[in-house]
Amino acid sequence: MTAEDTTLGGRAPQQARSRETRAKLLAVTEDLLIEVGADAITMGAVAARAEVAVGTVYRRFESRELLLRAVKDRMLTRLGDRLIARLRDPLADLESVINAYTQAVVDWMAESGRLLPEVFGVGLHPVPQERAEGLAALRRQLIEAATPHRGAVRLRDADAELAFIGRTITASAMHRALSVEAAPDGMTWEQWRIRTALMAVAYLTTDRSLALDTL
Repeated sequence: MTAEDTTLGGRAPQQARSRETRAKLLAVTEDLLIEVGADAITMGAVAARAEVAVGTVYRRFESRELLLRAVKDRMLTRLGDRLIARLRDPLADLESVINAYTQAVVDWMAESGRLLPEVFGVGLHPVPQERAEGLAALRRQLIEAATPHRGAVRLRDADAELAFIGRTITASAMHRALSVEAAPDGMTWEQWRIRTALMAVAYLTTDRSLALDTL
């Protein structure tokens, strides 16, 4: 074994450990967000829960704000994974595509919904470019899954309308998660999903092109 082989062989485990440490810090932060809320999150508290030195946290996240941003990004990655799983295989019709999309969002809520009030409710800030691109990628997944059924969309610009529906479904789910405790709507997430999917399909399949042209 050459010195170069030794060097290359030792690099991957170090990178793997670094990834594992980062994932552990994010998981710990999520637990703390649920337990004590965003206002109580400190780098020291994260380090203590993860049983690492504070410097270990700062080496991966230079500030508390960047740590919380990473939690947001991880949550959106989970939504992307859910969408890929639901939309990977061809679906029978447009209604099936919309139902799969809304189901992925509800699955995401079941996994991450308790974090939303703490992570996305801590204040309004401009969306970083990389996260904006990630959100656009989520909408493209819906558009691509619906491509075989574009003929069912009765509106003039099918891609734009599908992107609008994807954005609206996701934003509506996030709004519900953030507000339902203070303002209950009397529905389960499954009841919300069914109603939302029905509205989306009705919007896409009803010819309103003349009315929309005036907007």
